[in-house]
Amino acid sequence: MSLRARVTFSIDEARRTLVFRYIGDLTGDRLYAQIIEHIQTVEAPWLYDFLVDARRLEGVIQASDTEAFGRWWAEYAQGNDTGRRIAVVSSDPLIHARKSLRDAIFPHRTSGVFDTMDEALDWLAAPVKSGH
Repeated sequence: MSLRARVTFSIDEARRTLVFRYIGDLTGDRLYAQIIEHIQTVEAPWLYDFLVDARRLEGVIQASDTEAFGRWWAEYAQGNDTGRRIAVVSSDPLIHARKSLRDAIFPHRTSGVFDTMDEALDWLAAPVKSGH
């Protein structure tokens, strides 16, 4: 039985982190439309780190969809997210390989890709260092 494709969203106020979980067979346009919808419910979302749990993602996100989201985010955040981070949890080699793409699309943020949620949370909790 296939999972109902969706993005779940929660806010971890203690960690100042927006948590996105990608579930099922999502396309990039559907995934990012849901993310934008969630982000727009948060006051000053650029003041939060992003934690993306893509371990249950069954679809493939096209680079062009990520780039389109990056353009939307750049206009929305206006550089106010400088110093924030994006932690992505996935064992998918493609997601790991696209770290440099994420770094280019989100120039004000530092990104890291992790195999486990614990690694991602530890990285987000640590003082800011360059790269991962």
